Amino acid sequence: MTRLALGIVSILVFACGASMEPDRPKTPDEIIAEQEALGGEQLANERQNADYADTGGATEDEKKREWDAKQADLELRRAARGAESCPESVTEKAPKGRAAVTLVFLNDGHVKSVSINEPYTEENAVGKCVMRAMKSVIVPAYTGSEQTVQWEVDLTGAKKSGPAGGEAKEGDAKEGGDAK
Repeated sequence: MTRLALGIVSILVFACGASMEPDRPKTPDEIIAEQEALGGEQLANERQNADYADTGGATEDEKKREWDAKQADLELRRAARGAESCPESVTEKAPKGRAAVTLVFLNDGHVKSVSINEPYTEENAVGKCVMRAMKSVIVPAYTGSEQTVQWEVDLTGAKKSGPAGGEAKEGDAKEGGDAK
């Protein structure tokens, strides 16, 4: 029994051993000295790690400001789905076919101008409806020149709208370029 009591007491003594902290509160001078030492270590680490900073490529902010062809494609497809319902939503009869639409985007992401080819024009109801649907497109703001995009809207009911000339790939000439 005494061995057990002695064992418990020895465990408590070793477990609750001397602390590395002082037995009194730190003075303001001690706190400031500790903070200055930690700050010095942090500055030394930053200087040492500055050699590993990647300064080669474009930053995230620069990438965000470039023309985003993928997002533009997504927004144009969304608007084209609305434009595809134009023949059913107007009372005026119009020939079934594909409307070739040209959009010019400003740097703020809004559409500057929309044009549509024959037989759908801004003179007939279907043409006006398609132009209104496509003019509502807003893409992320970007830097650089105005972007011109060619788009075909399927008005046959097959719902196969897309970039003019087929599927566009990122950086495709049909989705970029200067508007004059």
